[in-house]
Amino acid sequence: MTPEEYTEALEAERRTRNARAKYMVREEHGGFLLLRRNGSGQAWGVTSYTTHAVAQLAADVLNRLKEDEA
Repeated sequence: MTPEEYTEALEAERRTRNARAKYMVREEHGGFLLLRRNGSGQAWGVTSYTTHAVAQLAADVLNRLKEDEA
């Protein structure tokens, strides 16, 4: 495998993983946590917000940006 083919393979894998990822909101400790969930179901917090509406708006924008990138 040439370096160029390797780079292309890594980029294709990154795009595939990104396509399966999803941003979501969960209430936690009195706030609303914006989470990024990968295709395997693992999720981790990105940041927290004080209102659900703002957290959901951020998740919607990030999901839309992810779709536009694809």
